[in-house]
Amino acid sequence: MKTRSHQTRAGAWLEAAELLYSTANPVYNLIVEVTEPTLATDESRAVEKQVEEFLAKYDCQPIETVAETIFPASEYISGGLAKVYSYPESIYPYIKSIPSNRKGTYALRLVQRKCSDNETVNPLDMAITKLRHQLLNPGPMRAVYELDLNLEPLELKFYETDLDHDNHRSGQCLSHISLKLGPDRELYLTALYRYQYFVQKALGNFKGLARLQACIAREVGIPVGPLVCHATLAALETGKGNGSSGTWGRPALKHLLAQCRAVYDHGSSS
Repeated sequence: MKTRSHQTRAGAWLEAAELLYSTANPVYNLIVEVTEPTLATDESRAVEKQVEEFLAKYDCQPIETVAETIFPASEYISGGLAKVYSYPESIYPYIKSIPSNRKGTYALRLVQRKCSDNETVNPLDMAITKLRHQLLNPGPMRAVYELDLNLEPLELKFYETDLDHDNHRSGQCLSHISLKLGPDRELYLTALYRYQYFVQKALGNFKGLARLQACIAREVGIPVGPLVCHATLAALETGKGNGSSGTWGRPALKHLLAQCRAVYDHGSSS
């Protein structure tokens, strides 16, 4: 097991990515903590910019697109929870033809769960309602806010055995989200990934999860606590870009990390 912790999402990503580069192999049980997941600094923005340019060079999904597949922040900003809850009708029909979305996005599973009796429930709404009720009590329970999209309405369990059993390193890699209340009623969020790509996905994952966490905290009127991502297997992957954009290997990754470290350290020292 390896752990890394940092104040910002980009800072935590950079430290974890440097660790992964140094091993030259995937790491089992990489745990990354972001202590202030909603914070953006000049340094963290500079790192994000470097990663965005790398992703664009190889025609990969930008950070924002990855983040939106986890939580549709653009919908929340423009129309609140009502617009988030309408995602299955307003957004998903237009993107479900994309191969990676054919079995549903995280955002879809977040707000729509079909039970065995054919009833459809909204796990996010149920969790927010439960939190609101519990916070009315003088001493709310701290550990009853699991969001599970499979068994319990307060567990966000994104992995569906019947849909995802034949996916290997594609499809739904985010398996589970756990919500807890901290000692000062701040909201903790822990996400479990069965596999996490740190070049193409992780920074977008962190942003999407942070936005989901901030949404829930805002809706129930409590502060945001730390965000933790536990990847049971994590890799700083080499790979091939889409179309004719070429491939990247370890020299390209070394250059990317050097650029990110340079802009981060330059901002920190100025």
